Amino acid sequence: MSIIKSNQHVVFLNSKTGEQKCVRLPRHTDVFIKPLSFQPDSLIGERFGQTYQVVKRQLVKVDGSPVSLNEPREHCGKTNEFIKDDGSTQILSQNDIEEMKAKGVAGGEIVKTLVENSTSFNVKTEFSKAKWLKKKISKHQPNVIVRKPSIRLFSTSSSKFRSDILAKMINNVNVWPGSKAIVVETKDDLLTSAIAQRAGETGTVVQIFEQRLPHIMYCKWLDFSEKHLSSLKYYPVKFLGKLKLGNQEDFDDGGENREEESGDQAQPLGKRKRDNKPPIKFEEFSKTFELLSTTKFDSLVVSAFYDPFPVLELLWDSLRPSGNLVVHTEYLSVVLQCANFVNAQGCSELSVVDQWFREIQVLSGRTHPDMRMQTGGGFILSCTKLCGGMYEHGSDVPVVEEAQEPVTTNHNSME
Repeated sequence: MSIIKSNQHVVFLNSKTGEQKCVRLPRHTDVFIKPLSFQPDSLIGERFGQTYQVVKRQLVKVDGSPVSLNEPREHCGKTNEFIKDDGSTQILSQNDIEEMKAKGVAGGEIVKTLVENSTSFNVKTEFSKAKWLKKKISKHQPNVIVRKPSIRLFSTSSSKFRSDILAKMINNVNVWPGSKAIVVETKDDLLTSAIAQRAGETGTVVQIFEQRLPHIMYCKWLDFSEKHLSSLKYYPVKFLGKLKLGNQEDFDDGGENREEESGDQAQPLGKRKRDNKPPIKFEEFSKTFELLSTTKFDSLVVSAFYDPFPVLELLWDSLRPSGNLVVHTEYLSVVLQCANFVNAQGCSELSVVDQWFREIQVLSGRTHPDMRMQTGGGFILSCTKLCGGMYEHGSDVPVVEEAQEPVTTNHNSME
């Protein structure tokens, strides 16, 4: 396990609610994860993966659980049919528990006292004991687990991607250190961060974003170096039409000019502008435009809430031959339209996968599917681009064979 250093991000996990929060140390202020509040700066120099208990707004390391949580291995033959679940089996009242908390009694001691004052605990089955202890510990002894930021951790908690979907896309897109990739995504930058992490500092990743500003949240949380962050480029989706025209001056910016003109007009009484921020200017992304126009990329990934086909059609020429394409969408009709397009353009290993997922609880004697889960994760299209013609090694320009002059034969009769 690595050591927590200064100016590094850490993820705090509340064992009671499952809520996660990523902060940068030193913070100099308290971290609030409902219902806990604590000062995290004392963690600098400690190891990731340790569990802490909040005592008077300070983090105290927990060496082990004060209450045994050994999982039962087999049925013991007991049943809970004669146990009355009316609250009369617990001698301690709620007021007694609140008094113990007011005196500063640790959560583990409260759970031990609840076990000692329960008249039905020893009568329960082994499965019921384990479930009861787990519930009481999470209620009276909420701990904070310190974890290192990672793509897998973010995909299981605060992102639109499930872990299996993200792993499938990264595996199919085939990104290696030093490769060049284009990523089209909305909402957050988890996919961009995952590909940039594989491409490394020597690679190039261009993110096509939809909003006014690009998404850089997860890139900051993963603590990329300055050189690594400089390899990330950003380009707005509204200027993708320039790639087809090839000339910056020929592109129609009428919509942008109309926004500026409407901004100068007086607003009706009782209404106000929804957005006073200046519009996006193309000059800010001219270098990225030149990169997209002159460079052939190794990978192209499209995952957006809107129809990805127009974007795929505009960026297809930026993908080099033998480059990998991955499209993720929720709708089958859209992914089939993209499949027909790439099949007509020329591709190999074309596949469309419905990423179905089912969570299963695996415990001794209690293995069964979870009651609530999200089974469908959308459709994933993947293929490898092909291009006709003959190519020299290391060149993306096809070789044009010189036309040979036809050989003329003399049909004159011999004398």
